[in-house]
Amino acid sequence: MTIFQKNEIWMLIFSVGLLYWLFNPSVPMTLVMIVPLLIATAVKK
Repeated sequence: MTIFQKNEIWMLIFSVGLLYWLFNPSVPMTLVMIVPLLIATAVKK
């Protein structure tokens, strides 16, 4: 499962979540969006 090792995938998930959050802002969605961002910064290239 090397797809979870690529931080570009996690940044893509974060970007899609950010676009969704811009039109439907909510507190739980804010917390959910932080997770892929943290994973993307923690994963090595």
